Amino acid sequence: MFFGSKKDALLAIDLATDAVRVLDVRLRAPEPIIQAYASQSIETGPVTSLPERHLEALRSLLNTNRFSTKNVFAAMPSALVVTRSVALDSQKNQSDEEQVRYTLNNCLPFDAKDLMFDYWQTSPPQNGNRTRDVLVVATQASVVQRYLTGFEKLGLDCSHMDVAPCALATLIKRTASQPENMIGVVALSETGGFFSVVENNKVLFWRPFDLPASAANKTNAGIHNSLDRVGDEISKCVSHMVGSMHLDNMNELQLFGTGADNMVVAEYLKNRFHMPVRNPSPFDALSNNACPPAIREALGNAAASHYCTAVGLAMQGAAAHG
Repeated sequence: MFFGSKKDALLAIDLATDAVRVLDVRLRAPEPIIQAYASQSIETGPVTSLPERHLEALRSLLNTNRFSTKNVFAAMPSALVVTRSVALDSQKNQSDEEQVRYTLNNCLPFDAKDLMFDYWQTSPPQNGNRTRDVLVVATQASVVQRYLTGFEKLGLDCSHMDVAPCALATLIKRTASQPENMIGVVALSETGGFFSVVENNKVLFWRPFDLPASAANKTNAGIHNSLDRVGDEISKCVSHMVGSMHLDNMNELQLFGTGADNMVVAEYLKNRFHMPVRNPSPFDALSNNACPPAIREALGNAAASHYCTAVGLAMQGAAAHG
């Protein structure tokens, strides 16, 4: 394994459901400088083995690439996370954390003793209203520890672990045509994806989903079968949110990942949800000085789209570095 010694550099690592993608970046204000990229597909297997399969793919990348640093910002896939909208009541005797735990205890697919979570407010406070809505993001502490222990064994120092929709939200403000409005984000792989709603750099809600086997089918029929599932999942997410926030100012959908450059996909989403659909390259959020033309040309728009989460992590790193 080969590492440089730069402390002003970062490996932005997207631990996606289909691959591990790495950007080697130099941290400079106001934006990160992309120095190199690499990706490695992961072996197929159950969701429960994702950490080990990710770490094995990462080991392969470390053995075949010389990276400039061992410092890491990483993003877990949405498949390993549970999200819930929770209304916190200021007049209850329970603390906010206790109210969140009580709500999660009724829906967790794992032992509550293994719970770790974060939450943030998603609706502005209303005068005289005793409740406020928050989005809760929960996962298993043991899963996070498996990643951190694995990074350490590989000689890496992970100082920030995020989840893909939140890392991607950091990118959206720079790629949106009207960043002050709500943006719908669709991120797809061949086997799954998620839909999220982003406003002012903050995720208001997201919904992960699996796709049928035909997602990998490149015929129009196979793509359309998968898109019906994507459209249904987006509709469920929007229906869930309508009761808690206004969605009238959502003015566009941004599409990343598998099929992002396919006009069939864009037209389907445009016609079903009656709003513009854009598929920006995540590297469009960076200046030419921050992402060399050689990297843009080598990746092309289709491959570059899969690095959306990694670019978001890189932007988080630059902001943290100051």
